[in-house]
Amino acid sequence: MATSPTPPEPSRASSLDGLLAWVTVVGPATVALWRASAAVQWQSDLAAVRDLGLASVSMGGAVSTALAQGMAILPLGTSSFRHAMVSALAVAVAAGAIRAVALRLLRATGDVAPALTSLLASVAAVMAALSPTWQDQGTVGGGAAVTLALVWLGVARVSGLTAPEARTLTPEAARGWFALAAIAGLALAEQWVAGMALVIAAVTAALAGAKRPPWRLVPLLAVVTLGVLALGWSPALLRPLAPRGLSDIGAAISLVDLDPVQLVRADHRAAVLAWNAEVGGLSIALALVGLVTGALRPGRRAGLSALVSFVVVDLTYALAGDHMLGELPGLRANALAVICIAAAVGVAEAVAFVGRLKLPFTRPAVALTVVFYVVLAAVTHEEAAYRADRSDHFAAETWTDSALSALPPRAAVLVHSPALTWRLWAAQSLGGQRPDVLVVPAPLLRRGEVVRHLVPSEPAVSQLLQDFALHGQASEYGLSVLSDARPLLVELDPSWEQRVVDHLRVEGAWLRFEPQRLGRSDRKLAAHVLHTDGVVGSTLVNLDVPDPRSAQVVARTLKEHVSAMALVGMGEQTPGLIDGVERLAPHDPFVTAARLRVGHAARRRHLRHSIELRDLLRF
Repeated sequence: MATSPTPPEPSRASSLDGLLAWVTVVGPATVALWRASAAVQWQSDLAAVRDLGLASVSMGGAVSTALAQGMAILPLGTSSFRHAMVSALAVAVAAGAIRAVALRLLRATGDVAPALTSLLASVAAVMAALSPTWQDQGTVGGGAAVTLALVWLGVARVSGLTAPEARTLTPEAARGWFALAAIAGLALAEQWVAGMALVIAAVTAALAGAKRPPWRLVPLLAVVTLGVLALGWSPALLRPLAPRGLSDIGAAISLVDLDPVQLVRADHRAAVLAWNAEVGGLSIALALVGLVTGALRPGRRAGLSALVSFVVVDLTYALAGDHMLGELPGLRANALAVICIAAAVGVAEAVAFVGRLKLPFTRPAVALTVVFYVVLAAVTHEEAAYRADRSDHFAAETWTDSALSALPPRAAVLVHSPALTWRLWAAQSLGGQRPDVLVVPAPLLRRGEVVRHLVPSEPAVSQLLQDFALHGQASEYGLSVLSDARPLLVELDPSWEQRVVDHLRVEGAWLRFEPQRLGRSDRKLAAHVLHTDGVVGSTLVNLDVPDPRSAQVVARTLKEHVSAMALVGMGEQTPGLIDGVERLAPHDPFVTAARLRVGHAARRRHLRHSIELRDLLRF
């Protein structure tokens, strides 16, 4: 008797694909949230003033500001943690988009099982999302994570629209191109450099692939992109028009050219060396195999062309000099994701090649190859766990409490470094700490908006503003006039003459500028709060996971204090502080050179004479 056919069971490959997709999204988000910062961090201060304080500090951050404001209403953790949650969730979205891009490329390899294809795509996405650079951006508020999510959502859209099987003359395809244009506009509004990288990738994929948008749609796509960009930039243009008090930091820095306090030193290592430090040389070799073999397959040509454009942008942009804060890490993270995807393609090609050989022990060889690639991803995760864990990084908050609480009432602080400038602004505008303190940002004293804010707050700053306008630096007279009106704390300017330095003494985390010149008896040095025996230094030294940014800021301050003390004839008290610099920055060239000069002065019994160390501050 004939029997009816048994209904087909759900595909195990489909179930596995769904499980791996879920793990790919949830895994990086969980890890990033576990490592996310619960306290303020030096690198997030600018973004916090922009996203949480709604100050128009730069033409960017349109999407992250909206997300941060939405996340701020959640009754969960500190404001810094909620700010970091935006980045952690953005890493999860980017990981899902990377998996979609990798999966589409891997499916062009016909000799690889669907389950293995899904596994390799997930490993590539997780390997990228858990790399040190990605986790570094995803565990702190205001990083490049939101930009990365937008870019990879755009790349996923591009890979689908330019695939050989895609249709170009359907309403669905037109909606897809318009969605891509909107994503590109959002990416440009968030960070224009990464947005331009996405635009370049989209154009490259359209030109290299067999499918591209109809030419009559191109002007409309450009209009959509520019319209979304203008909409994203409009809040930054309108915020300065909102009613604000004179004490509001946002009113002082809105629509000001902030380049002098945003520039960071680029990572001038060759891009290949930076990639090797992140994912390893074996992953780069596999990526080269994947790019070369993938270029021979028509189904991969368009997608790989878009990915290669990210690598080219990273190779060229990193050599351009100093960059705005956050630009280079985003481009570097894109290039690392490309390497992970291309490495997965290389593993798939190797598996397909071994499978076609029909030799004994083929299946064990394939299994070992896949396990080897999974181990590479695990090693990347271990490195990221050591470098990007911010869950116990409270040094910036400890520094803020120590540095601000010790300031005299109505003090004025003349700051030169971007890190301290933004930390003080964030503490005042977001935390409400010490609103009586007048922050005088030296790099911005020739900008009109800041000047119009400072003069009504303290008329005595006018002479200092004239000095910067005429000579580009503070004079002894200008500093003395301001110090007569308010207690004046400063950072050391290496270009100051000896007669200006003679007014300085160490007070807490700052150098105090007195109206009159001081003698040795006026400069008795108590225990230094930033030394490794103090509260801030001991917090840094005793961390399980290093906090390099906080150590760099504190070491820089210690070096300035050592230089100032050596100049005013207190060289005998500098060795202890030099030891503190060495504990915080063991490889800093300042340590060896300063010890040699102080030791030479001691042998010649010139410790009470002026010892010049300011030229060492450039290291």
